[in-house]
Amino acid sequence: MNQQYVKAVEMLCLELGLEVPKDINEITSIKVGEQECHITEHPAGRLLMFSRLSEITQENAQIFLEVSMFSQEEKKPMVGLDSESNLAILWNQQPLVQAERHTLYQQLELLSQYYDQIQSKLALSRPENSDVQDIKPGNFNPNLFLV
Repeated sequence: MNQQYVKAVEMLCLELGLEVPKDINEITSIKVGEQECHITEHPAGRLLMFSRLSEITQENAQIFLEVSMFSQEEKKPMVGLDSESNLAILWNQQPLVQAERHTLYQQLELLSQYYDQIQSKLALSRPENSDVQDIKPGNFNPNLFLV
């Protein structure tokens, strides 16, 4: 196992105030609130962090695709598809040679922020959270429309 990867996991654990695992596996998992974040070296020389989202459906596809728009930020999370599970995967990465306590924390923080934003948007997009109002005769409000 790459010693830079092992050192990066150790630094991140220290930065988060977590106990450093005695044995660091190829994939290390950290729970951030409800989010489970997995950390590995992939491809060689890159530190990959990822979290599973949900299945891609017609209803949530736009939310997932909007995340993956262009950005100058190297650690900006992107959404991909795990073809085996059909789950959307939120992921980001950085070069292992540049990984230090601050950049590792920043990478995890960005992944967590985007995860929370996606979960909020998904919750708002569910039919039970719809803001659609029933328009009945006598309840017509012309201020509800914009041109």
